[in-house]
Amino acid sequence: MHILSRTALTLLLAAASVGASAADTQLAGCAAKRESIRSELRQAQEQGLSDKVAGLTRALDEVNAHCRDNVLVERHNKKVLKAQAKVNQTERSLRMAQEANKEPKKIAKLEGKLEKARAELAALQAQQP
Repeated sequence: MHILSRTALTLLLAAASVGASAADTQLAGCAAKRESIRSELRQAQEQGLSDKVAGLTRALDEVNAHCRDNVLVERHNKKVLKAQAKVNQTERSLRMAQEANKEPKKIAKLEGKLEKARAELAALQAQQP
């Protein structure tokens, strides 16, 4: 039973990342999660994967029972704030390294880290919760 619960949780988390079919219909939040799970569920049924069907059915029941758009928005906003803080901290570190005339390797490493942090922030900002 523990394995089934873990499987259902894994499937629920996988469904949290909005699937292509949900993106195509421009759904957001809990509606997008539901549609993503339903799409995977249809595919699993067509392929005769009874264990996956059971897990996805439980995942859909969980989303229906517990998913709230306002909670998703709040979580997303926290992720964006955290990513922005990372960008700010990396910018400060880079500025301090440049002012202290640190080695070019260290500065290049910080520039790469900053670029990555900015890309992560941009990706989060582009996502709909």
